[in-house]
Amino acid sequence: MAKTKRGKGLLGLPSRGRGTCPVCLSTRIKVLYTVTNSEGKQIQVCKRCSSAPQSKIDKAITTGTIAFRRRLRKTLNELKAKQSATD
Repeated sequence: MAKTKRGKGLLGLPSRGRGTCPVCLSTRIKVLYTVTNSEGKQIQVCKRCSSAPQSKIDKAITTGTIAFRRRLRKTLNELKAKQSATD
């Protein structure tokens, strides 16, 4: 397969499919996989979290307002600390 054909579908996605995973809070990662939480809401997660247990998916937070930028890093670190404290 030619390298020019790889990832062609990602070009149309916002940020080329990259963002912050709401389950593991990894930044600048491809969030292309759709999972459903217990409330029936679908969320986009990374490849590692696509096979996560339902209990972890239910604890997912909304990451629409936070990003990997420096000015929002403090907020992200606080959320990670809260999440690790509950695990």
